[in-house]
Amino acid sequence: VAFRRRSGSAWVDVTTAQFLAEVQGVAKGLVASGVQVGDRVGLMAKTRYEWTLIDFAIWTAGAVTVPIYETSSAEQVQWILGDSGAVGLFAESPANVATVDEVKGTLGSLKHVWCIDAGAVDELTGSGAAVSDADLESRRTTAKPGDLATIIYTSGTTGRPKGCELTHGNFLFEAANVVSI
Repeated sequence: VAFRRRSGSAWVDVTTAQFLAEVQGVAKGLVASGVQVGDRVGLMAKTRYEWTLIDFAIWTAGAVTVPIYETSSAEQVQWILGDSGAVGLFAESPANVATVDEVKGTLGSLKHVWCIDAGAVDELTGSGAAVSDADLESRRTTAKPGDLATIIYTSGTTGRPKGCELTHGNFLFEAANVVSI
């Protein structure tokens, strides 16, 4: 068991094998939706199981995660998605989708908005069923340590938020730092 997630009023165990299968399902859906290696995909949600699942799925598809606070204003969302050139966005709730809809017309690169609370995980898993394991593995293994993994935008207290680019190597260093040799 790697995670416990809420299901109604109960907590349900999630094994690493289950998590991997879910990550691969969503990643295949991203590939089937046309997300390319290196594309930016926004993730506008609270901290929850699906946030981690989708973050890993974006990486597995070879894309770059662009986190956005679920409390961000339409102007902030517009800036972050536009500046990063995001082609897709996972929005947690219908309210978040409504925020994005206010500015979607100004975001030429944004092709997809998936709503987590409206079944985005199942939707993408279903739509990606025809993507082969080999194609997905090819995507997953293209990333090198110097390749971009995520762009985290600053609060913007001294002007517009600026994107802080983190590479896969940055995350590898952090992981290696906690492993005893």
